Amino acid sequence: MTKQVERKARISRKTEETEVTIEISLDGHGCYKIDTDVGFFDHMLAQFSRHSLVDMNIFARGDTQIDSHHLVEDVGITLGQAFKEALGDKSGISRYADVALPMDEALLHCALDISGRSFLRWDVAFGCEKIGSFDVDLVEEFFRAFVNNAALTLHVRADNGVNSHHIAEACFKCVARALSFALLRDPRQGGRIPSTKGNL
Repeated sequence: MTKQVERKARISRKTEETEVTIEISLDGHGCYKIDTDVGFFDHMLAQFSRHSLVDMNIFARGDTQIDSHHLVEDVGITLGQAFKEALGDKSGISRYADVALPMDEALLHCALDISGRSFLRWDVAFGCEKIGSFDVDLVEEFFRAFVNNAALTLHVRADNGVNSHHIAEACFKCVARALSFALLRDPRQGGRIPSTKGNL
């Protein structure tokens, strides 16, 4: 029996604006250590780890005295790069997933393809500009940075929702849940890459 390669990665990114270090294990249990110094974002990333079942250690610091934009975007970039590295050639994965996820009055739907092609369709509206001190626009910025660097196709749509906290949290949980399915190794693939092209 061929031993499966551990799907892990560690990526660091340092700029004049931010410093980010991320370690992940795609075959984890949703264990996490998150410290970005932005409380709401830490909460969202914890949900992302727990519901994707991807172990994540994330440490980030940035120029949050200005706002959280640079930090959130750079965490998305670095996490996407870590996913791409950990996935390797994507052999044996399920590849696709489609999830509808409720959180009280909010209902989110996402469809995901670990395609090797970056594309984000974002149909999510918030009823306010901030959740606490966190700009709600940064939810989309995080996922755009993540998708572009992980090379994923992702569609996210809010079918219902009033409370902005619920909508944002459901976004992270919904995408995480879809990832948990798409990352699974399908034994029927027999280690093949799930594409007629032979690569992704």
